[in-house]
Amino acid sequence: MTVIEWSNELKLGVPAMDAEHRHLLKLTNDFLTAARENAAFARLTLILGELIARTRIHFQAEETLLDRAGYPGLAGHRAEHGRLLVEAQRLYERFQTLDAAPEHDDLASRTLTLEAAKFLQRWLVDHILADDRPYRPYVSHLT
Repeated sequence: MTVIEWSNELKLGVPAMDAEHRHLLKLTNDFLTAARENAAFARLTLILGELIARTRIHFQAEETLLDRAGYPGLAGHRAEHGRLLVEAQRLYERFQTLDAAPEHDDLASRTLTLEAAKFLQRWLVDHILADDRPYRPYVSHLT
């Protein structure tokens, strides 16, 4: 599983959001690295839970910033945040269920880990590029 490198393409030029995105990227890479190294499933579950919790905080901060800026796409942006969180939460609940099983199937663990890795690799970069970049002109003066 390939880690994601921070690049200027991901930079929004909004220091608070860029810092939060870097932190989310670090947590995503922690998960990807742990998965690649075949870390204990409990460790993967813990990292995923931390990533989702941090994402909730980030999304709230971002929505507050967009509200302050009068961003006209806020409703759609908020809906996309909600959709991503629901998908991530469902994935996390599957991790918790499998992790809590007295004996879990290694194939099931590996399959779920790969599914999570693909989701994480896709959602962060795609969300920043497709959903966050359009708000830059509205918030650049607030930073």
